[in-house]
Amino acid sequence: MLSKCANPECSETFRYLHQGKIFRLSPTPEIQIATGMHRLELQERFWLCTGCAKKITLVWNGTQVRLVPVPVKVPALMPPAPKVKKSGGLRRLRARAASAGREDR
Repeated sequence: MLSKCANPECSETFRYLHQGKIFRLSPTPEIQIATGMHRLELQERFWLCTGCAKKITLVWNGTQVRLVPVPVKVPALMPPAPKVKKSGGLRRLRARAASAGREDR
């Protein structure tokens, strides 16, 4: 039974399912083959409180769990979008698109 946060430095107790983050971890296929397990008999469950879940996460190697910092999201390196002129440029593009399929008479 889960009773406290998986972070050893935290003493927060588990009370509600909607608070924090629950991890259900199973052995990797390699571990299952090595031990002869064909069913998911071994499943470990861990809980991180809300405060810890914002800063750390669990990494499972099939036999033991490690606490690691949550990866920082790096913004994509994309060039800025070109600026559209407000002086009728969009209107002209729409007119061209609308007349693209018509034949001149």
